[in-house]
Amino acid sequence: MFEGRILQPTTDQGDDRVLSESYLCEDEKAYLHDSIQSWKKIEGNRTGEQLFREALKVHNEQVEEYKRFEVGHIDMPNLSDNVRFIDDTSDTYDTISDKLLDNDNIGGEIRIRKEDGVRYLDWVQEVGEKKDNDIRLRKNLLEMTKELDPTEIVTKLFPRGERLEGDEEDEEGSRNQSKPRLTIAEVNDGKEYLLADQELINEFGIQSKSETWDEVTQANNLLRVGKQFLENQLVATGNFTIKALDLSLLDIDPNRFWIGNTYRVYNPLMNVNEDLRIVGMTIKINEPEQTELDFGAKDMTLTEYQNSLTKEQRDYTELQQRVEGQSRTIRKLEGNLGDTDQRVVDLRRQIDEGTPPDYEENINTILDRIQDLVGEIQRVSQSVPSDETMESIDSTLRELKEFQRTQEENNSMIRQRIEWLEEGNTGNG
Repeated sequence: MFEGRILQPTTDQGDDRVLSESYLCEDEKAYLHDSIQSWKKIEGNRTGEQLFREALKVHNEQVEEYKRFEVGHIDMPNLSDNVRFIDDTSDTYDTISDKLLDNDNIGGEIRIRKEDGVRYLDWVQEVGEKKDNDIRLRKNLLEMTKELDPTEIVTKLFPRGERLEGDEEDEEGSRNQSKPRLTIAEVNDGKEYLLADQELINEFGIQSKSETWDEVTQANNLLRVGKQFLENQLVATGNFTIKALDLSLLDIDPNRFWIGNTYRVYNPLMNVNEDLRIVGMTIKINEPEQTELDFGAKDMTLTEYQNSLTKEQRDYTELQQRVEGQSRTIRKLEGNLGDTDQRVVDLRRQIDEGTPPDYEENINTILDRIQDLVGEIQRVSQSVPSDETMESIDSTLRELKEFQRTQEENNSMIRQRIEWLEEGNTGNG
């Protein structure tokens, strides 16, 4: 159930002259945009938690009762005691986001929780939990898009530290100019930049970027943090968009897909076999079982990035070879099926001519051959991962089983005909 507010309705008329209406909505966390914070300096213990509580206090004083939040669970163990400030130009949501959630040294996520009619705002390290139901081909995975984005990689880094102060003449001559920053040139053979490992450069070429550390005042320290940045950087992010069937609505899977929860995703064709976390959902109201899921970016090291590309190429080549091999097998099976069908025609002709053969042996041979063909096609069906190929094989299998059923009926008629002939009858009886 959705709880929030409608922002704007939109009415559209299509070429068929049918009117449709759509609505842009936002959930209850948007109420935090309806209040403006006041300036305040916060110091002492766990200043991050103090800021969170103060921000909600100011919010509740400014808005209607139905927009208020109580402070909920705070599960953030590493809140530092640094002095913090709340400025007086931001709304409550932006204040909490900028000062806490988007702060690299703090982080966390907020969620709304309701108990006994009270709306709580929790601040936790991560919303959601690991669920048992998985997403995989030939079960509930309909479509999948995987994007590898290596554009943020840095192979040539220009570290920058604090702003440098100039002398009085400099101040006067460049009053409106920005001051230069501390560089690593004096401790790095006159070079202001650091290069990444040659392997990264070979893979991505030269990609330059500057990084600024305002709190660094010594060139040696700036050199150290610059090297650490290059060593710790991740070369790419993997983004996944999946359209999947929510089988919980059919009582097949135990849990519904939901934002924040983590699920195992298995797609061997795209080299994906890992736990991924849902960060966004698109739900069709008239087809809620067909849900589009957005999964959070997965950071990748150079080795993971290279392995992913290499394995996808290798898997694609192997798949092509397997499909070609199975296609040859299917053509051979179709030929064998044609031979079996001809044998049945010959058997019918012999009976109609009044020369009954050893019908039990012939019928049993035909049935055994059909059973062998069914088993062979089932084996082929299980070994091909392509849904399109599987659909073709499954169709052939259904046709073959239908042929087997029809043949059993014909065999019954053949037995009756032979028994009638053995009793000395002639003609078409």
